[in-house]
Amino acid sequence: MNKSIIGAVVGATVLAGGCGAVTSEAERLTVRSSPTLGTPTAVPTDSPADSPTGTPTGTETGEGTGSPAPDDAQAGLEGLKRAGQAAIAAVPGSKVISMESEENGRRWEVQVVGEDGTEHQLDVEGGKVVNGPTTEEDDADDKAKHRERLGAAKLDYAQAADKIVAAVPEGRITELNLDDEQDKTVWESDVITPNGTKQEVAIDAATGEVTRKSGSTS
Repeated sequence: MNKSIIGAVVGATVLAGGCGAVTSEAERLTVRSSPTLGTPTAVPTDSPADSPTGTPTGTETGEGTGSPAPDDAQAGLEGLKRAGQAAIAAVPGSKVISMESEENGRRWEVQVVGEDGTEHQLDVEGGKVVNGPTTEEDDADDKAKHRERLGAAKLDYAQAADKIVAAVPEGRITELNLDDEQDKTVWESDVITPNGTKQEVAIDAATGEVTRKSGSTS
């Protein structure tokens, strides 16, 4: 409503009701009118001070997105290597032939073999020996077998672990053993993937070639 119309209405109101009516009528017409003729004036609504203006709640990294937990394969591999190193240091001149994780990977049971083929068992936690070494009662045949396997293995436990993790990305080794399979000396292992699946992997201890994975033989 333009100024001329408002003025005419206000004039008529003065004649009818006096100055008080002028003020009321002018306020009423101003509220109902807009800068553009015939267009209602919108009343702005202030946004709440705490209204979200960026990323919605729950979309921060790692929260509410369904993203997988950070991969712990590397941490598991490093823990395995530290356990093996601690066991070897406790029995000078020995080599690792078997490792098995316990207590959800917090502790490792490690078997090492000395130069004469004698087997020793230790428990390692946090890179430190917490139990052992305990000498196993091996007979002459057992000692000879240990020496034979270690002589055939060109890869030690740490190198074998690297090959196994490369074959199963994101997998955590829970068991590693030097053994014989199909006339070959192999490092065989159990590996747990992030989704909880267990895979069995074996590699040739001389070449590093994967000879078995998840039960299939190459």
